[in-house]
Amino acid sequence: MTSNWLRIMFLLLCILFVSAFLTGCWNQRELDEIALVTSIGVDKAPEDDAYLFTFQIVIPRQISSGQGGGGGEQATVTIISQKGETLFEAIRRASQKTPNQLFFPHSQLFIFSEEVAKDGLKDFMDFFERDHEMRPLTTILIVKGNDAKTVLDIMAPLEKIPSNNLLKEVKVTEEKLAFNIEVDIDEVIQSIALEGKEPFIGGIMLIGNPQEAKSDNIKQIEPKAIVGSDGIALFRGGELQGWLKDNQARGLLWVLGKVKSTLVKVNCKNKEDNISIEIIRSKTSVRPQIKNGKTKILVMIKAEASIGETGCYVDFMNPDELVWIQEKVEKLIKKEANSAIDIAKSYQVDPFGFGASIHKSYPKQWGKLKKDWNQDFAEIEAEIKTDVYIRRSGIRNTPLKNK
Repeated sequence: MTSNWLRIMFLLLCILFVSAFLTGCWNQRELDEIALVTSIGVDKAPEDDAYLFTFQIVIPRQISSGQGGGGGEQATVTIISQKGETLFEAIRRASQKTPNQLFFPHSQLFIFSEEVAKDGLKDFMDFFERDHEMRPLTTILIVKGNDAKTVLDIMAPLEKIPSNNLLKEVKVTEEKLAFNIEVDIDEVIQSIALEGKEPFIGGIMLIGNPQEAKSDNIKQIEPKAIVGSDGIALFRGGELQGWLKDNQARGLLWVLGKVKSTLVKVNCKNKEDNISIEIIRSKTSVRPQIKNGKTKILVMIKAEASIGETGCYVDFMNPDELVWIQEKVEKLIKKEANSAIDIAKSYQVDPFGFGASIHKSYPKQWGKLKKDWNQDFAEIEAEIKTDVYIRRSGIRNTPLKNK
C-alpha cells in the first residue's frame, strides 16, 4: 500500500515538473504584430474643438540593425497623428493608419502642449486610471511655446529612441542642477486628488529649427534643433497656471527636499570673482504651526556641500572663511525658496503641500481652511531657515590664483 502511494506521488511530481516547461503566454503578441508606442503627444486640433494626438512608434528593424541615432541615417521611429475628442477615440481611429495594433505598456513619455495644459488634464488622467495598458509610471512633460507633435518629430543624435534622450535630459537636469523634475502620471493623479497640494510637472522647450531637424539632426555634427528641459509648470485643479524658471524651480525643490545635487555660486569678498559650491545632498522638514488663529509654516533646509572651484584667494584652512561661505550659501538657498513660494502665492497654487501638512497636524482647523485654501495659501506666512555645512574643499587648500 505504501509503495503504491509513493509511486503515485512520484508520478504526480513528474507531471508537475514537466508541465512547468510546457506553459506559455496565452495572450502573447509577436513584435511584428504590434506598433510599440514610446511617446504620446497631445495638442489642440487646428480649427476644431478636438485634440490632435501624436503617437511615436518604434521601427523594430531599424533598432535591431543599429541605424538611427548614434551615427545611422535612417529614422528609428515614425509618428502617427490622429484627431479625436478623447484619447480613447483617437487610439481606435489610429488603427486605420497602421497595420499593427498600438501597444502602450512600454510608453515612456506623455507630452502636452501649453495650450492643452491650460484647459486642464483631468480628463486624460481619468483615462490613465481606467486603461490597463497605460503605465502609471509614464513621465509627463509640458512643452513651452510649441506643440507636442513638433517635439516628437525631432530626432536625437545620441539615442536611437528620441524619448530616451528626452527622459535622460530631464533626469540629468534634476540630478545635476535641480532646475527641473521628473513627474509621472501616478504622482499627478495623487496630487490632484490630495487635499492641500497641487500638482507640478516638468517643462521642455524646442531650441533651433524643427523643420531642418527632422532628418538632418542625425547627419550633422551640430544638431539643427534640440529639445531641452525648461522649468516647472504649476497647476491648480489640473489646469496650468504658470511657470517656475531655473533658480525659482530649484527653490521649489529646496522646499520639497528633492535637491539631490546642484551647483551654486557666491561672490568673493572682492565682489568681482565667484566661488562655485557643489551641493552634495539636502534634507527638508516642514512643520505647520497654528497659534491664536494664525497659521505659519516652518521650513528647515539642511544641506551638505563641497568647494567646486574658486576664482579668488580663500584660506580654506581657516574655519572663519568656511563659515563665511556657508552663510552666503544659506542666504542664497533661503532666497530661492522664498522666491518659489512668492511666485506660487501669486498664482494661488500650493505645490509644496503646505495644506496637506496642516491637514495632517491640525485636522480640525483644516476643516475650516480647506474650502478657500488656495486664497488662504496666498496670505500664509512661511518661515525659511537654512543650515549648510561645507564638508570638504577638495585636494587643494589654497587656490592657484594666490601664486
